[in-house]
Amino acid sequence: MKKLLLAVLLLAGTCLSPVLAQQGKTGGKDDRAQVMLLGTFHFAYPNLDMVKTEKKDQLDINSSESQRDIARITSQMARFKPTKIAVEVRAEKQAKLDSLYQAYLQGRHELGVNEEYQLGFRLAKQLGHTRVYAIDTWGNLDAYQKPGTSEFEVRDDIKERMEKFWTYMQSVSKARAEAEKKQAGHTPRTLYKTIQYMNQPEAIRKSHEHYFRDAFQYEETAQDYTGVDWYSATWFNRNLRIFRNIQRITESPSDRILVIYGAGHVALLEQAVDSSPTHRLVPAHTLLK
Repeated sequence: MKKLLLAVLLLAGTCLSPVLAQQGKTGGKDDRAQVMLLGTFHFAYPNLDMVKTEKKDQLDINSSESQRDIARITSQMARFKPTKIAVEVRAEKQAKLDSLYQAYLQGRHELGVNEEYQLGFRLAKQLGHTRVYAIDTWGNLDAYQKPGTSEFEVRDDIKERMEKFWTYMQSVSKARAEAEKKQAGHTPRTLYKTIQYMNQPEAIRKSHEHYFRDAFQYEETAQDYTGVDWYSATWFNRNLRIFRNIQRITESPSDRILVIYGAGHVALLEQAVDSSPTHRLVPAHTLLK
């Protein structure tokens, strides 16, 4: 059994696509596809995350100032010379994204306020790209999902425990949001300055730090890993799957992939890209001057 397990682990380490396997042969930096991760906030403010943004603190994406900032950001990202642009849209919605992008190119679609449109579509058109890539996905919820349900519904045997955990998550997230507001002092920020700040190494580190506080440490006994297991299945697993989708759209060592994503994802995606033998990380902050 031990020999079989060892063989499986060794095989797993060699199962690369033909293109990526070819990339790994020379082992030099120049034979790796380059990836730039541009962290953003969600321009449409869907407020689906635990920390909400109040209306009075939201930036007007359609204002002349914000539109100038968007033009400035796309101009700076163009200096990376991306061959592909990937956005935070579910991978199974690629056909719909293709349809919207083609309509936009033909002048039949007015851009929505979402960052995948305002940044992704604009820059892709500017660079003459034929498509924008959808690479988003969700984490592995199989351990929590009630069998036979299409929408997420937690299993009966853990429902009470998970409801207690989610109530705790909401309370600590609200408290953290209020504390951050007081610390920030409600200073108005432009869209450009916000994106510029989000992509600084220290801001990326601080954003990632939150995933190891509060709810991550939730437990009812010393043998309880409710918080750890939830974040492992949802957040950490999700970002590994997103990186797998980045690998899937990588077709050549000469690819230069610009990934436009929620800033909270950047730390884990950076780690994945930087650890990959087939990709090379190019930090976005170097262009946001």
